[in-house]
Amino acid sequence: MKKRLGIVTVLCCITPALLAQNKLKNNAREDNASFTFTESQLNEDDDANMDNYALVSSNNDVYLSNVGYLFSSMRFRVRALDSQYNDMFFNGVQFNDVETGRFSYGLIGGLNDATRNREGISPFEKNNFTFGALGGSSNINLRASQYAPGSKLVFSGCNRNYVARAMYTYSTGLMNNGWAFTGSFGYRWAKEGNIDGTFYNSFSYFLAAQKVFNEQHSLSISTWGAPTERGQQGASTEEAYYLANSHYYNPNWGYQNGEKRNARVVNSFEPSVVATWDFDINKEMKLTTSAGFKYSNYGTSALGWNGNAADPRPDYYKKLPSSIFNVYDHSTPPSESALEQFNTVTNLWKNNRAYRQINWDEMYLANEKANALNEDAINFNASSYELNQKILKDVRRQKTSIVLMHDLHETKNTVKGLDSLIKTLKKEGYQILPITKNTKPIHHVSIDK
Repeated sequence: MKKRLGIVTVLCCITPALLAQNKLKNNAREDNASFTFTESQLNEDDDANMDNYALVSSNNDVYLSNVGYLFSSMRFRVRALDSQYNDMFFNGVQFNDVETGRFSYGLIGGLNDATRNREGISPFEKNNFTFGALGGSSNINLRASQYAPGSKLVFSGCNRNYVARAMYTYSTGLMNNGWAFTGSFGYRWAKEGNIDGTFYNSFSYFLAAQKVFNEQHSLSISTWGAPTERGQQGASTEEAYYLANSHYYNPNWGYQNGEKRNARVVNSFEPSVVATWDFDINKEMKLTTSAGFKYSNYGTSALGWNGNAADPRPDYYKKLPSSIFNVYDHSTPPSESALEQFNTVTNLWKNNRAYRQINWDEMYLANEKANALNEDAINFNASSYELNQKILKDVRRQKTSIVLMHDLHETKNTVKGLDSLIKTLKKEGYQILPITKNTKPIHHVSIDK
C-alpha cells in the first residue's frame, strides 16, 4: 500500500509570518498552562467531603438530621473548620489521607449498612479511640459481632450522581462457636447522571470475620473497597452557562459515533483492611490493638495538547463570542465583519448543541493527519538538508501528512532542497498527491494579529 502525501506551497510575506509564528507558539504554551484546572483547585473533593461529613454526623444532631441530606445538593456546609481537621477512624485506626489530611468518603461509598456502627465526638471530647481533633472525630466499628443477625436487600433510585443502587447485607451475629461473619455488597450505576455526559459505575464490598476466644480475647479482621469509574462535570465561565442556557452545562463531553464521551473520567479504588485484637484485662481496663492497611489508586483523564496545536476544549475563550470584540466597550464600535462573526458564533452556541461540546472526530482527524512543518518561514539560515530533515521527521510519524512550505524571497534553501525532498519521499514509498476538493480538511490554527 502506497503512503499518501500532499504538498502545499504558500505565498506570504515574511514579517507577519515571523511575528505570527512566535506569538502562536508562546500563546499555545501559556494557554495550555493557565487554563487547566484540577479537581483539587476547584475544591470539588473538599465540598463533597463536607457534604458527606454532614450526612455521617446527622444521627447525632437534630438540625443536621433534617437538612444534611436535603441541602447537600446545594453545597450545604456545616459551620465548622475545614474537613481536614476532622479525623476518621476504623476500629481505632485513623484513615485520613496522608497528603491532604482529609478522609475520602468514596472509600466507603455504597456501604451504608456496613458503616452504621459509628461513634462521633465533638472537638476534644473524651472518647475511647483518640485524643480528639479540632473538627471532631468519628470512629466506625467494623467488628462482625456488632452487626445484628439477618439479611437486608435494598433497591433505590435517585437523580444525582447515580440513578440506581442495589445493596445486600448479611450478618450471622455472634454464633455459639464464637464466630461472627458479615458481608455487604453494593452497586451504583448511571448511564448519565443529572449532569449531561456524566456516568457512574461503582461496585462496593465489605467482608468481616471475628473470633471470640473467651471472655477476654477476640480477634477480628475486616476488608472493604469501592472501585469506581465516573465521568466528571467541568467548571466553565458565566458566558458559557448563559449561551448554553443552563447552569448544568458540562464542557467535558462530546459525541463520538453517536454516543456521549466524557474526557474527564475518574478511576478510583482504595482497598483497605483492618485487623483488631481486643483484650479485656479486667472490668475497668481494656486493651485494643489495631493495624490497618490502605492502598490508594486514583487516576483521571484529561484533554492534552502542546506546541502549536489548537485548544480542543469547547469553552476555550477564543471559541466564545466575547473573544471577537468587547461588547462593553462602546467607544470602539465593531466592524461589520466582526459583528457578523459575533452573531454567527452566538447563534451556534445557543442553537447547536454539538458546537458547544468536544468535537472528538476533529481531534482524531487532527491527530491522524498532521502537518509536516520545516519552519522555513522563521529560520532563514537553515540549510536545505536541515529543512528537509524536519519534514521527513514529521512525515515518518504519520500515515498521511500535508507538507507546509513557504515560497518567500528569503527562503531560497526551500526551493533548492525541494527536488531532493521529493526524491527521498518517493524512494521511501510515499505517493505525492495534489490538494483537491476531495481532500479531507485538517484543522489549522488561526493566528491573531
